[in-house]
Amino acid sequence: MIAADIERFTHGGLVGVDVGAIERDLASLWRMASQANTAVTRACSWNLVVHVMSDAELSRARALAEALVSAVPSRTLVLNHRPSEVGAEIEAFVTANCRMMPGGGKLVCAEEITVEARGPGEEHLPSLVRALLVPDIPTAVLWADLPPATSVVAQLLVGVDRVVLDTSRTDSLMPVERLGAPMTAKVADLNWLRLAPLRRAIASSFDAPRDPSMLFRLARVTVCTSHDAEAASRLLLGWLGAQLSWAPPHRAGGASHRWVAAGRQAEVCLTIAVEPGPGVHRVTFEADGQRVEVGLSAGAAPIESKVGQRAAPSVAVRSDAELVVAALGSRGHDELYGRALGWAVELER
Repeated sequence: MIAADIERFTHGGLVGVDVGAIERDLASLWRMASQANTAVTRACSWNLVVHVMSDAELSRARALAEALVSAVPSRTLVLNHRPSEVGAEIEAFVTANCRMMPGGGKLVCAEEITVEARGPGEEHLPSLVRALLVPDIPTAVLWADLPPATSVVAQLLVGVDRVVLDTSRTDSLMPVERLGAPMTAKVADLNWLRLAPLRRAIASSFDAPRDPSMLFRLARVTVCTSHDAEAASRLLLGWLGAQLSWAPPHRAGGASHRWVAAGRQAEVCLTIAVEPGPGVHRVTFEADGQRVEVGLSAGAAPIESKVGQRAAPSVAVRSDAELVVAALGSRGHDELYGRALGWAVELER
């Protein structure tokens, strides 16, 4: 290693290393970085394996690894799989993601190892990952959307503690339900976590002095959403259906975005209304001639909503990095998610 490699390594640049000696070369880089700057501290609380298959996913993975240093420092293994590309089957690169501690003077750094696999090089990924995991700390696998059902993926998921998905990038929730059955790992869905503030806002909108029994007399629920957030809309309806003990839904007159479900006291008409807006941005509840509307704020531009004559809580959108931190936290896996997912999948049948 030369001085330029050390400078590039500690400043977030990629340094090529021998695939057969990644740990050795990484240790050498850390040793020389410490000699050049004694205030560098390595930190690692998770092994985070990220599988990507495009430049956009790769950029997102690296941005996440950099953003997680302060909250969840991890050894991040980025598996950059390009099945149709030609060239070396396997190449490896390392870098350090560093953050200055409050007050300055000390850099806290986490490791990032990128393995590029081309064509059949994918077959080497499971054994490489096993060799590179830091022992005695938990392991999470993060997929940009949903993992495909291949033997290599099955090997990557063996023995992991958490699988982090994002169903906002898929049209159907059915593969997620099938995925959860054979795995021992806990599943965290960023799409579900994205909905958490809105779910809390909905729940609080029916607190006293409003009569919460209105929820059991609902005649209509309308979820207003953007086109690319329909999976999140179904998850939200799944949460309501599971929590309110609605019977499995059936399509209303063959419509693609309307269903009917039997509630405790009445049938409920469920509608997903696709319109411009930031994801799932408004939910309307109607019963007994009353209308309760709960809205979602988009960043700094709130969409004001009303509950009767009261302003409902507005909800800020969380970044991907904040969602991944939540997914790796003690509450990242929610038992309620499985129930909501099961109900939501019925909307697709």
